Amino acid sequence: MAQEVYMNIPVVERMVGTFNTCGETLKRISQVLEGLMMILKATAFVGFVGGAIVERWLSVLKPQVDKMAAKMLELSRDVNDAIKSYRDGDQTGSNHFR
Repeated sequence: MAQEVYMNIPVVERMVGTFNTCGETLKRISQVLEGLMMILKATAFVGFVGGAIVERWLSVLKPQVDKMAAKMLELSRDVNDAIKSYRDGDQTGSNHFR
């Protein structure tokens, strides 16, 4: 017996928006981290050793932020594609009963 698939489209569309907002925010955070790393490399902020330690920490953190931003944007696209497929499938399937 086939299971019925139901999607509350407005709720899922809000999820798409949330994923997209998170991804864009993380991209901006990554840009800020990049700027901070450049500043720390160029100046003696917090002293030479302290600046080097903070810069190294940021250089480890930034790739993780980039990865999470990409994943959020990918999820946004995937969920949006699922909405489109659900709508198209619903339209296509309903044509069989007309």
